[in-house]
Amino acid sequence: MSDTDPYAELLALCAQGDQQAFARLYERTSPRLYAVCLRLLRTRSLAEEALQDGYLKIWRSAASFDPRRATAMTWMTTVVRNRCLDLLRQRRARPQEVDMEYEGMDFASDDLAPSDVAGLSLAARRVMDCLDALQEKQRQSILMAYYYGQTHEEIARKLGSPLGTVKAWVRRGIERLRRCLE
Repeated sequence: MSDTDPYAELLALCAQGDQQAFARLYERTSPRLYAVCLRLLRTRSLAEEALQDGYLKIWRSAASFDPRRATAMTWMTTVVRNRCLDLLRQRRARPQEVDMEYEGMDFASDDLAPSDVAGLSLAARRVMDCLDALQEKQRQSILMAYYYGQTHEEIARKLGSPLGTVKAWVRRGIERLRRCLE
């Protein structure tokens, strides 16, 4: 497997119909992807449904993965996150608000083994480093908007800040992230 993207080779094998590779991919990535589902849906049954549907899509669409555009984990997270958002839309619900005081930057499930943590790609580490370099309110606003799916209005209400200020934090924070990642 690749040192920089440990799951890309498994996805390539899945694209060729290798069921054993898919089983290894599931075993190594499901705790992290389940954590994403659970944070968005806040219901175990819905999170399990989204995860199962997500992995079916990953299996069927593995050939469309392009390692030049994203890491395998980023691609799989997007597939699963989109499925979660579809389920929320079907139920006309918003992602559950999560108390940022307790969540912060902790994106990983407690179920991750040390070998899974080592699998974080270099790109993911760069993003985390760049997020750490932001001002606290910028980081919070960006995470609330892009990770938790909250609107600017919801963020302003939760942080007790004017709407225009929140919009500026997000815009300027994204600009700083873009420069940091270049």
